Amino acid sequence: MPLVHIVLFKVKSQVLSNGWEEFQARAETIRDLAVVKDVCQDMRLGPPVWDTRSHGFNYGLYSVFATMDDLVRYKEDNDHKEFIKMNLLPNIDDLLAYDFEL
Repeated sequence: MPLVHIVLFKVKSQVLSNGWEEFQARAETIRDLAVVKDVCQDMRLGPPVWDTRSHGFNYGLYSVFATMDDLVRYKEDNDHKEFIKMNLLPNIDDLLAYDFEL
């Protein structure tokens, strides 16, 4: 059964005011990771359509995986962890990850 993996980010205010485009461009490069190419069926990133309903989360990632094994492989991949550590965590105040089966 396919799984959806959603991550919502609260991007730091200083990044929003100075470096927002760079953050978005860098976040998009997650698609270049070998594990994403190998196990992810679909991946989308972007800001919310209505920020009044987003509770301060101002950027999101949506991805689909065919199996739980694929999602676990993505989650535990060392390049994925390094990407998060180097590109995302320095630029965010908070995140929320949520996974569910389709």
